[in-house]
Amino acid sequence: MNKYIFDSHVHSNNSFDALDSVIELCEMAIKNNIDGFCITDHLEVHEYSEEYEKSITKSHKDTREAAILFKDKLKLRTGIEMAQPLQDIKTAEIILEKFPCDFIIGSMHSVKNEKDFYFMEKCDFEHRVDELLTKYYEEYYEMVKWGKFDVIGHITYPLRYIEGNFKMKIDMTKYNEVIYEMLKLAVNNNVGIEVNVSGFRQQYGKQFPNFEHIKAYRDFGGEIVTIGSDSHNRYSIGENFKDGKELLLEAGFKCYCEFENRKAKMINLLK
Repeated sequence: MNKYIFDSHVHSNNSFDALDSVIELCEMAIKNNIDGFCITDHLEVHEYSEEYEKSITKSHKDTREAAILFKDKLKLRTGIEMAQPLQDIKTAEIILEKFPCDFIIGSMHSVKNEKDFYFMEKCDFEHRVDELLTKYYEEYYEMVKWGKFDVIGHITYPLRYIEGNFKMKIDMTKYNEVIYEMLKLAVNNNVGIEVNVSGFRQQYGKQFPNFEHIKAYRDFGGEIVTIGSDSHNRYSIGENFKDGKELLLEAGFKCYCEFENRKAKMINLLK
């Protein structure tokens, strides 16, 4: 298996929930023989404010400066994790113009008019889980139809909390019809998917999305797939990368991708 590691989902301390500076992330990545990564700091579109504008501006500045500093040792790319763009499309369009970068993850952390799944308690799910997940995937489908991003981030994100934290087993077959239509649309719109391996470090214990969704995207003709640790500190950059590669090989992929200037660059999984 190719030992080349390019981690496409990393947060610096320019994200509200992350700990380490870009310089600290780079130093640890070099120490751990990671070939490159993309800083994809949070931008929750429906909550966009001056603070987010400052944080992404600084994130990109820090990343570009570090890319020069470590140019002979590490590939470093600018990115954004742009969440809930459909909840304020006008602002999302402004953000795309304002922050040109190498890579954009399109993700969803919350359903419209609901709090982030991260902040929900078990009681929030007990009587509404089907309603919340139905709305979640319907909005995700519409987001992919809009499609002005590079990959769909952590498609099964709510399971981190519902199944991982609260041990509530979910029958995902209820949502597979809309998820599969979303994946077909992604293929047609040249949008990729992310294999987010952060779940291996959490109570959930596996990747996002489920293997059946990774396999379905490939079966529908999809080839654009990134691997992301979703690291929020320097110690987890590149962690469980081998698990991600093995999942892709099992699903029938021959390559995974890194992005530069919003263009996918294929990395052979074997060579």
